[in-house]
Amino acid sequence: PILTTMPLVLDGPVPMSSGQPKREVHTILVRVDTDEGITGWGEAFALSGWMATMAAIEHTIAPRVVGRDPTQIAQLMQELYRGLYNCGRSGPMVFGLSGLDIALWDIAGKRAGKPLYQLLGGSARASLPAYASLLRYGEAKAVAQIGRAHV
Repeated sequence: PILTTMPLVLDGPVPMSSGQPKREVHTILVRVDTDEGITGWGEAFALSGWMATMAAIEHTIAPRVVGRDPTQIAQLMQELYRGLYNCGRSGPMVFGLSGLDIALWDIAGKRAGKPLYQLLGGSARASLPAYASLLRYGEAKAVAQIGRAHV
């Protein structure tokens, strides 16, 4: 896992996360290197529990996958979910598994020389709707202002 930290610079009040002012954004990148020299990249959900997600990936998930066949995504993920079931069905362990899953699919696309959406059956649409999520500002005026900016 690779932690990236960026300052969160916004106009208006500082948003809150877990009762604390949120002044930076953490992202955990999951890098998987194959013995064929292909590198896959995934992203694991971080938020305020990034330390636990980093530890889950580094100390629990990674030791279980080193040396395994990265082409067996479904089998590998099923084994991990079952084997780590008692560690929780949400939270840092599942965030780490998600980052690994994304990285393995990135490897699959690179091995096939195709974009991932083609491996998953192609695109059924020419466009997709998008949305913007807000952090917890705690002030209606700030939510209205930021909501208008997103629209």
